[in-house]
Amino acid sequence: MSLDETAQVSRKGNDVCMSIHDARDYQPADMGINLRGTPPKEKEFNFSPDLKIVDGALCIPPSYYHFMNGNKYIVEFVLHSANNQDKPRNFVVGIGVNDTQVYNFPLTDREILRPYGSIEVSE
Repeated sequence: MSLDETAQVSRKGNDVCMSIHDARDYQPADMGINLRGTPPKEKEFNFSPDLKIVDGALCIPPSYYHFMNGNKYIVEFVLHSANNQDKPRNFVVGIGVNDTQVYNFPLTDREILRPYGSIEVSE
C-alpha cells in the first residue's frame, strides 16, 4: 500500500498551483476536485485531465476548475511516470479559498493515507 503525498498550494495569476516535490517526468493521470465533505460515492474524477506539471508546479487554471471564494476543497490526483511506470504517486491536497488567497488546511485521517504519527499542516 502506498501512502498519499500532499503539496503546498499557491496562486500564480489566476491559477491555483501545487508544488510537486521531485516532479521528474511525472504527469497527472487522473484528478478529482471536490468540496470538502463530499461523500465518496458522489466525488467526481477526470481520468484524462489536460494539465501538466511545469517547473515543479501543477497549476489549475480557472478554465479547468473555478475555485469559489469561501470554500474548502479536497484535490486528489495520481501522477504517472514513463520512467517509473510501476510507481504512481497519489496526492491529496486541502485547498481553501479566501478572497484572492489560497491556503492549505490540515487533512484528517479520513481524507489522506499517511504514516502513523505524521505531522499535520497547520491552518
